[in-house]
Amino acid sequence: MNSNLNIARQDAAVLSALLVVLSLLQGCGDRHSTGGRPGDQAAPVRNIASPRQIIRSEMSAAEQRYGIAPTADPNIEYQPDVVLVGGGAESVRSQDGNGFIWTIDANAAHANDLAPGKIIFLTNRAVGRVLGIRKDGDNLVLVLGPVDLVEVVRKADIHIADMPIDFDEAIPYTLPDLPAPVVSLAQLVPPAPAAIPVMFSPPQDISPGAQTPAAPPTPDVSNLVNFKTEPFANKYGIGMRATTDAGGLKVDTDVGLHLSAPKITVDIHITPGGGVEDATINLSGAAGLTWNFKAGTDVGLRANVSGILTPNTDFSVPVGGAGGLPIAVTVRQRFEIKTALGVRNSTLIANGDYTFKGSFKIGYMGGQWAVAAPAEFHQKANIAETGHGVSLGVSGINLGHSIKVIAGIGVAGFAAGPYFTFFSAVGLERSSDAGMLACTYAPIKLDMNGGVGYVIPQSVTSAINFILRKLNIKYQIKGEGGLEPSKALTIVNTGDRTGGCQPPDPA
Repeated sequence: MNSNLNIARQDAAVLSALLVVLSLLQGCGDRHSTGGRPGDQAAPVRNIASPRQIIRSEMSAAEQRYGIAPTADPNIEYQPDVVLVGGGAESVRSQDGNGFIWTIDANAAHANDLAPGKIIFLTNRAVGRVLGIRKDGDNLVLVLGPVDLVEVVRKADIHIADMPIDFDEAIPYTLPDLPAPVVSLAQLVPPAPAAIPVMFSPPQDISPGAQTPAAPPTPDVSNLVNFKTEPFANKYGIGMRATTDAGGLKVDTDVGLHLSAPKITVDIHITPGGGVEDATINLSGAAGLTWNFKAGTDVGLRANVSGILTPNTDFSVPVGGAGGLPIAVTVRQRFEIKTALGVRNSTLIANGDYTFKGSFKIGYMGGQWAVAAPAEFHQKANIAETGHGVSLGVSGINLGHSIKVIAGIGVAGFAAGPYFTFFSAVGLERSSDAGMLACTYAPIKLDMNGGVGYVIPQSVTSAINFILRKLNIKYQIKGEGGLEPSKALTIVNTGDRTGGCQPPDPA
């Protein structure tokens, strides 16, 4: 499941996806209707009395690829523009590698009720706002935009209490054509101060002769394209590895969040008049964190990199017995790296091993956030003590890793529901070995925050909206939806010094 971040392949994949969308959306905007009878296929029916993880052996091949269908439940009331298309995953013909183009059976029950602006709910992954629709023989090809949970659900009471999770059974989903798996830190735009609900609004001028806005600029990621990322989720925990051996730079680094007998608790209470009244996600079993890295260059300064790597593989844990809404626990990751290897033949090597106990928990109640994180932080091996290398100049590296765990519906950046994000950052700065006693400084910071909603990668948002404007289609999607996220909670913010370092002057 390596994601080879090759810039030529990335550009070709994005261009291919855009051409597909262009051809798909030509003539979109008219409601589709079909005289065909509803499809004979039916979604598998399960009688699960209390919430538990659905393992792969219980799922059909189609369900493993495309998700679990919603079922009738008196505690779930959907919004008026939601169309529950029949057949579940068995009605899906394909999903494009970009994640937001789906092909389904045109004869599936209620498929003829779909139209631009409606929301399709076929499975927990095949859900979204219909932006474009085209008949292709016995199939319908759909372009889907994101939806927040309250845009799908008008009323819900979902309670999942201390449900054991086996991440060995988590289903990996890879979308090879996701745009912008690599982003230069220099190109990042500061995030909006608050998430806002998705909105559909016409462009200022959609007349045939209107000037088409320019496509968004592509960030320069030429110094990061040779990285490979390998995310994982298993019985030992969640993490990833990032490596490169190109352009005079060698990096091999891995990070893992350790979990012991993890369990998840999810509570979602949505009312017709108040939207999300309460929402909680709690993952217990936190056990520790490990960082390992090796970095070196034989060319010096020009090999340095600075950016964010986003794997194109997520992990999903489907849940049964939680009512008619097919909740899944989705794990998304990203990796940040910045090197400062000053001269040729510089190397940095270190590892850190840390333990803590407790849970990652965010809760929203009465308009207020509560965030709780693991405690009893202890360093078994810190990076300052294990750090070593060779350099005739100052050298350094900063690394960051975020894990986002979402309990909800949707795919990739479209996944919406209560979530928490755990971020760990470590670094190593080492003075020249030409001195009497090399100084090593190693900071570590752990943060956590949460929210209820979704955040779409900016490149996906920009690409879709650019094409929609070009075709004078009135629907425009926003990159964030849901409640304003919680403030970040700092779990640990410290640093260690060894060698000839002088401690900072007291403030």
